[in-house]
Amino acid sequence: MIYEKIPGAFSVGKVMVWAACGFNGQVGLAFSDGRQNSPKYIETLENHLMPFAENIGRRNWEYQHDNAPTHTSSATKNYLNSKNVTVFEWPRISPDLNSIENVWGIISRKVFGNGGQFYSVNALKTSIESAWYNLESEILQTLIMTMEKRVYNVLLRNGKTLNY
Repeated sequence: MIYEKIPGAFSVGKVMVWAACGFNGQVGLAFSDGRQNSPKYIETLENHLMPFAENIGRRNWEYQHDNAPTHTSSATKNYLNSKNVTVFEWPRISPDLNSIENVWGIISRKVFGNGGQFYSVNALKTSIESAWYNLESEILQTLIMTMEKRVYNVLLRNGKTLNY
């Protein structure tokens, strides 16, 4: 599986970053300026997700993104369909079922740990890149392997948030 997420702003200005990861690795980060829209999102997918998919040999995988309007637009759906990408269906509000949410938490703790502050966007981006590219593959693999258990626990809690 490949998971992705576009988180909101970090500390300095508005730093938008897209990333995807799977059991066997992660893509290069994509930073974007300003508001995200379908054409920008499709460009990110074309330049980052699709080369990653090619690199893993187009094995059996599903793509997971949240239900943001840019992700569910007809343009994005048409693009993903044209590339034969299967999108993992999931409930609207279910951060526990998206491993990348855990990854962003880990990245944030690494970037802002020990009172980390940044006085330029470039310094913040460099720190985010360092945390991302030094992320242990075992962390990603564990998050992916625990997905079935998280789905089961969310069902047991009638959709309530888990403590992950």
